[in-house]
Amino acid sequence: MLKKHLWEARDFSRVRLHCQYGEEEFKTVECGMDAIEAVLTGKDTHAKERLLYYLDWYMDPYYKKNLSEIGKPLIELLQRIAITDTDLGIVDEAFHLLEAYTEGPYEILAKNIDKVPEQFKPTALYLLNPDNW
Repeated sequence: MLKKHLWEARDFSRVRLHCQYGEEEFKTVECGMDAIEAVLTGKDTHAKERLLYYLDWYMDPYYKKNLSEIGKPLIELLQRIAITDTDLGIVDEAFHLLEAYTEGPYEILAKNIDKVPEQFKPTALYLLNPDNW
């Protein structure tokens, strides 16, 4: 379910989050998916940015974090964030995490491809069918 390598053809010309994470984000992830979902579906953009930045570290296989309990629900949540959040930086980071650290199937993206912002459609289509790239 989780990728063991990074996909290297990342478009770094998009907006990237520049923030720091700390104890609050660590505690959020330690509390589990309900806490993660509360932050990522909330209204505090800076809290979302910090948590996504922390998840980028947390999901990286190099650090060998145990994702067994949150892996699949997190992938589903990131897909929902990618199609519903109005902040393009948040959407970009959600796609980055999906692209870099996870494997499909991405059923939520497939069912809602029409809701993906235009600039992220190539990434969504790659995730849905990487063999065609």
